[in-house]
Amino acid sequence: MVINAFGALCTFTVMVLFAVFKFTEGAWLILLIIPALVAGFFAIHRHYRGLARQLSLENHAEPVGMRRNRVIMPVAGVHRGTLAALRYARSLSEDVTAVHISIDPAEADKVKAKWEIWGAGTRLIILNSPYRTFLEPLLGYIDEIDEVRKTGDVITIVVPQFVPKRWVTNFLHTRTAETLRKVLLNRENIVITEVPYQVE
Repeated sequence: MVINAFGALCTFTVMVLFAVFKFTEGAWLILLIIPALVAGFFAIHRHYRGLARQLSLENHAEPVGMRRNRVIMPVAGVHRGTLAALRYARSLSEDVTAVHISIDPAEADKVKAKWEIWGAGTRLIILNSPYRTFLEPLLGYIDEIDEVRKTGDVITIVVPQFVPKRWVTNFLHTRTAETLRKVLLNRENIVITEVPYQVE
């Protein structure tokens, strides 16, 4: 400890002398850069110490067990990828709700008809979107469920996702799960799960 302090004092002294004698040659930059670096290192150190303190199990009470897992599954259409996601959703909970955002009433009728055949008895809610947007009606429904959520309840959003073999075609498919993660990242007890389905 004493040796480290002595070394730091020597380094500081040399830095100051160098900056004074070489001031006109640009050495004054050292007086700005070094303190800024030191302050940055201290800030990073404080961040990691704070993170460790928040994650520590010391004096940590046992959390309340999960009482209920309410699963919400956005459904754009009924296809093989949807059924794969539905099987996974039903393995998580008996409380599963499929949600279709309706932009076209005729398309919504097709989804409803297919769901009656392939939905395995899972309830389907159709939300109209007068402004032809997908995200806002879905988030509104999630907010409604979250408002009545009881302590210990968890909301899991299961999102079917196409995974093309050629990565260059990824941009052709919507990234619903990524969008929801960005919006809901800071919401407690909301989990977003992506169920991949490989396609050619």
